[in-house]
Amino acid sequence: KQGVAHPDMFILEFAVNDYQGQDHDRHVDFKFDVFFEGFQDIALCAEVVVHKLLKENPNSPVMFLEFRTAIPARRTAQLLHVGVAQHYEVPVISYAEA
Repeated sequence: KQGVAHPDMFILEFAVNDYQGQDHDRHVDFKFDVFFEGFQDIALCAEVVVHKLLKENPNSPVMFLEFRTAIPARRTAQLLHVGVAQHYEVPVISYAEA
Protein backbone atom coordinates (compact mmCIF):
# COMPACT_ATOMS: atom_id res chain seq x y z
CA LYS A 1 0.00 0.00 0.00
CA GLN A 2 1.40 3.36 -0.95
CA GLY A 3 1.86 5.93 1.75
CA VAL A 4 1.84 3.32 4.51
CA ALA A 5 5.02 2.82 6.52
CA HIS A 6 6.24 -0.76 6.76
CA PRO A 7 8.30 -2.13 9.65
CA ASP A 8 12.03 -2.52 9.09
CA MET A 9 11.99 -6.03 10.54
CA PHE A 10 9.80 -8.54 12.39
CA ILE A 11 11.26 -10.45 15.33
CA LEU A 12 9.05 -13.32 16.49
CA GLU A 13 9.57 -14.54 20.04
CA PHE A 14 6.95 -16.87 21.41
CA ALA A 15 8.82 -20.13 21.99
CA VAL A 16 8.16 -20.19 25.72
CA ASN A 17 4.50 -19.25 25.36
CA ASP A 18 3.84 -21.68 22.50
CA TYR A 19 5.11 -24.65 24.46
CA GLN A 20 3.30 -23.60 27.65
CA GLY A 21 5.70 -25.59 29.83
CA GLN A 22 4.39 -28.94 28.64
CA ASP A 23 7.51 -31.01 29.09
CA HIS A 24 7.49 -34.39 27.46
CA ASP A 25 9.69 -37.45 27.80
CA ARG A 26 10.02 -38.29 24.14
CA HIS A 27 13.38 -37.61 22.50
CA VAL A 28 12.81 -35.29 19.56
CA ASP A 29 15.32 -34.99 16.76
CA PHE A 30 14.64 -31.50 15.40
CA LYS A 31 15.82 -32.52 11.94
CA PHE A 32 13.15 -35.20 11.57
CA ASP A 33 10.52 -34.99 14.32
CA VAL A 34 9.58 -31.31 14.26
CA PHE A 35 5.86 -31.96 13.80
CA PHE A 36 5.23 -34.63 16.42
CA GLU A 37 1.72 -35.64 17.47
CA GLY A 38 -0.15 -33.12 19.56
CA PHE A 39 1.79 -30.04 18.51
CA GLN A 40 0.92 -29.67 14.82
CA ASP A 41 -1.54 -26.88 15.56
CA ILE A 42 1.15 -24.77 17.24
CA ALA A 43 3.48 -25.23 14.28
CA LEU A 44 0.65 -24.34 11.91
CA CYS A 45 -0.03 -21.13 13.85
CA ALA A 46 3.64 -20.14 13.60
CA GLU A 47 3.52 -20.83 9.86
CA VAL A 48 0.40 -18.73 9.41
CA VAL A 49 2.06 -15.79 11.17
CA VAL A 50 5.26 -16.05 9.10
CA HIS A 51 3.37 -16.50 5.83
CA LYS A 52 1.14 -13.50 6.48
CA LEU A 53 4.04 -11.26 7.50
CA LEU A 54 6.09 -12.18 4.42
CA LYS A 55 3.11 -11.81 2.09
CA GLU A 56 1.98 -8.43 3.42
CA ASN A 57 5.49 -7.04 4.00
CA PRO A 58 7.73 -8.50 1.29
CA ASN A 59 10.50 -5.98 1.97
CA SER A 60 10.62 -6.54 5.73
CA PRO A 61 12.70 -9.50 6.95
CA VAL A 62 11.35 -11.92 9.54
CA MET A 63 13.33 -13.87 12.12
CA PHE A 64 12.68 -16.10 15.12
CA LEU A 65 14.32 -15.24 18.43
CA GLU A 66 14.10 -18.31 20.65
CA PHE A 67 14.52 -17.72 24.37
CA ARG A 68 14.26 -20.32 27.12
CA THR A 69 12.45 -20.52 30.40
CA ALA A 70 13.98 -19.83 33.80
CA ILE A 71 14.28 -23.61 34.15
CA PRO A 72 17.06 -24.59 31.71
CA ALA A 73 15.88 -28.20 31.37
CA ARG A 74 12.36 -27.14 30.33
CA ARG A 75 11.79 -27.35 26.60
CA THR A 76 10.30 -24.63 24.42
CA ALA A 77 8.53 -24.56 21.06
CA GLN A 78 11.81 -23.90 19.28
CA LEU A 79 11.56 -27.44 17.93
CA LEU A 80 8.31 -26.50 16.23
CA HIS A 81 9.47 -23.16 14.88
CA VAL A 82 12.62 -24.61 13.27
CA GLY A 83 10.55 -26.46 10.66
CA VAL A 84 8.66 -23.30 9.75
CA ALA A 85 11.88 -21.28 9.69
CA GLN A 86 13.55 -23.78 7.37
CA HIS A 87 10.58 -23.86 5.01
CA TYR A 88 10.43 -20.07 4.67
CA GLU A 89 14.22 -19.58 4.95
CA VAL A 90 13.76 -17.43 8.04
CA PRO A 91 16.79 -17.13 10.34
CA VAL A 92 16.62 -18.39 13.92
CA ILE A 93 18.65 -17.01 16.82
CA SER A 94 18.53 -19.36 19.77
CA TYR A 95 19.39 -18.08 23.23
CA ALA A 96 18.77 -21.59 24.55
CA GLU A 97 21.52 -23.04 22.34
CA ALA A 98 24.02 -20.22 22.81
